[in-house]
Amino acid sequence: MTALSILAVLAWVVVTLTQALVGRRLQTLPGQVRTQLPRLSVLVPACNEQSTLAAALTSLLAVNYPNLEIVLVNDRSTDSTGDLMESLAASDPRVQVVHVRQLPPGWLGKTHALQVASRVAGGDWLLFTDADVHFEPDALSRAVTLALDQQLDHLCLGPRLVCGSFWEKIFVALFCTAFLFRYRPDLAARPGPAHVGVGAFNLVRASAYRHTGGHSSLALQVLDDMELGRLLKQRGFRQAFVGAGSAVRVRWAVGLSGQVQVLEKNAYAGLGYSIPVALGATAITVGACLAPLWLAWKGLWGWACLGYGCMLVCGLISWIGLALPPWTGLFYPLAGLVLGWVMLRSCWLCERQGGIVWRGTFYDLRALRAHRLD
Repeated sequence: MTALSILAVLAWVVVTLTQALVGRRLQTLPGQVRTQLPRLSVLVPACNEQSTLAAALTSLLAVNYPNLEIVLVNDRSTDSTGDLMESLAASDPRVQVVHVRQLPPGWLGKTHALQVASRVAGGDWLLFTDADVHFEPDALSRAVTLALDQQLDHLCLGPRLVCGSFWEKIFVALFCTAFLFRYRPDLAARPGPAHVGVGAFNLVRASAYRHTGGHSSLALQVLDDMELGRLLKQRGFRQAFVGAGSAVRVRWAVGLSGQVQVLEKNAYAGLGYSIPVALGATAITVGACLAPLWLAWKGLWGWACLGYGCMLVCGLISWIGLALPPWTGLFYPLAGLVLGWVMLRSCWLCERQGGIVWRGTFYDLRALRAHRLD
């Protein structure tokens, strides 16, 4: 156990250096804006999201993009989501609403809603976003300008993650550390397998999107945002990941229960629907986060301080890049326990139920596994 803990500390050194390198390489959204901008379609799916939709769409309608259409998809909502969308469409000619009454076989609700929206969208560029994302007035103009200036086909913005509770802050900080190490978004613009996708802000050239088959190629992909990025990269299209700062903001989940609920759907998908991978990832995550405490208990203070110091530095990098509190690294051991438990819970629920349940719809595990993208 002690030897494994020392190896975990050495791994933390690599993670910390990698996170620092990623942070140094990543661009931030520039301030300049072109005077001539192409037509942009913003596609927003929503299912029973009346609590967040109004505020998010208010910020979207306030953007100053000159040639904009907004396609809202009411995906089988049973609350007032559809009525809210219709009232916005009646007051703003840029808005059109599509109502999905039934989900066809072989689709997830969100991927189907985005595919439906893309069919009616007339923009040269398509922005796939969520119903709880908030925008600064110039966010879209700055993003499209950057995409044009760098001759991109796919631009992802890393949003400012708004966190309320203590649990949100420490969990988001650890999750972002893991995300940056696992996916290396700084390498997405370079040749190679590294790719990226962000559900809050996936900006895609319409011709590139349609060349890949759109979301019909991703019909049963739970992680549709990342898989869209992978599909575009594999087809030779240029992509990049840029930090949005405060220009794009989202609250990923509300409280610990919200985080658990979101990852019940996503975690097992991210682990390839594999029990051995889930068990291994859980053991590595929990073991790595607890390793400094074990070494301190064993009296190996030098190794313990090195490991815990790396966690603190990772938290400080999150403070600089994401405006999270600088003390989040202090609680990475606690956040690691929660993340490990969530991964196991996601695996257990999916295997026990034979699939996942999301927004009231059941998706069969056999079909999800059969449609994995390699």
